[in-house]
Amino acid sequence: KDFVKSLKTSIGSRISMPEHVTVVVSDMRRFRGVIEGGFCVRRVENFLPNTERRYFVLDGVRYAALGEAPPIVHECAKRLRSRFYSVDVVQRIDGGLRVVEVGDGQVSDLVGWTPEQFVSRFTTHFSHKN
Repeated sequence: KDFVKSLKTSIGSRISMPEHVTVVVSDMRRFRGVIEGGFCVRRVENFLPNTERRYFVLDGVRYAALGEAPPIVHECAKRLRSRFYSVDVVQRIDGGLRVVEVGDGQVSDLVGWTPEQFVSRFTTHFSHKN
């Protein structure tokens, strides 16, 4: 996987055998022409199915579709200085939580949220600002 996006052709961008690196690099060059910045090497973790949840952070305030955002989202809100973003969290098989993606809130889909929940949370946010 380069710094932009995963490769969805040939053998893909996730490999478990080092000898496949040359195939992935060759495919990336062929399909993209250039590799953006470098490569990411990640540890593979086992996640529980259907546990991924999306949260939003606006001005450091964490929002959940239902209930409260977990502590890992609070940690993101403390460390990340962007004004508005989404945080996708999944549960590992050992019960721990892992942030799997932080995205630009302006283009994040409402995965797990209804439009009414979204509007309600942020209407409340802005009404408290005034």
